[in-house]
Amino acid sequence: MSILIAEDDWLLADTLAVLLEERGAQIIGPTPSTGTAISLAAKSKIDFALVDMNLQDSFSDPLVDTLQAHGVPFAILTAYRALPTNCGEHAVALLHKPIDQAQLFDLLQRFAPGATAR
Repeated sequence: MSILIAEDDWLLADTLAVLLEERGAQIIGPTPSTGTAISLAAKSKIDFALVDMNLQDSFSDPLVDTLQAHGVPFAILTAYRALPTNCGEHAVALLHKPIDQAQLFDLLQRFAPGATAR
């Protein structure tokens, strides 16, 4: 499963990348920037994306729009209790920080290639 990680907290991004790679995922990124994430999304085959609500250079709305246009399911990662924009409306999940690993792994298993229950 190829997973884009767009997260500006380097420790969290690196931790997610390591955890997911240990489970066999191919990681795209991680990147702290909306612009770089959009570029990666445009040129990479992505099965799923983990997107921080507030990236280094902007809220993640432009990235979310790109993911939707490419039909990529995504989850919003956030410390906000109420999102400041509507980028979560089309997310398959809202994961509050600190991220619950079991919840994350269950979510990704549902969207893995070949999974039937989405």
